[in-house]
Amino acid sequence: MASEQPRGRVTIAVHAPDRAFAPGVQTALVRLGYNLISSRTASRQRTRGVLRPELRILDDRQIERLGEDQDDLPTILLVGAQGQSDLPERVLGAVKRRARLAEVYRLLQEHLEEQPRTVPRVGDTLPARATRGVEAWTGAIRSISEKGCFLQSSAPLRSGSRVELCFPLAAQGLVQLPAQPSYQNDEGTGLVFDGLPDATREALADYVTARLGN
Repeated sequence: MASEQPRGRVTIAVHAPDRAFAPGVQTALVRLGYNLISSRTASRQRTRGVLRPELRILDDRQIERLGEDQDDLPTILLVGAQGQSDLPERVLGAVKRRARLAEVYRLLQEHLEEQPRTVPRVGDTLPARATRGVEAWTGAIRSISEKGCFLQSSAPLRSGSRVELCFPLAAQGLVQLPAQPSYQNDEGTGLVFDGLPDATREALADYVTARLGN
């Protein structure tokens, strides 16, 4: 299974219990190329001069650690339903518990990558069919995110107006959604999902998280 990788492996200290994340998120982050270490491991390795994390994920119920730790690590804060109105200077942003992959990933990308992605994508082999009027293309989705996919089709997908894309999506069964061709190469066509309902977008995000977490 192929997936997008950030530069190298970035080490992140996690000061939060597993239950502060949605299921599969931490495993998905590791699959995406991030090296997650516990707060205890981070402290021990920093003392030994072995390894210094580049970033911290911190549960706001342990906010006192920002004062205890004598470092300037940028921090992603996991907060409760009420959020945080006054974020400390080192905090890049806040994500509500139980943190979803897309929200954490976006903040990591914005801080760590020169050309950040807004959402994670994952390699796949989903059978798919694209239609536009009387035209039809069959093939397979080779990578997918909640915002789009890359379609390898039986014939080149002629550029132009949007298509209707149909493919199976885990618990949702067969889905049909509008997609706009954005680029094409010898392998296939990049498609951007257009005007998705929130429920469909969330289902796609959950599908990507599950694929990365398995």
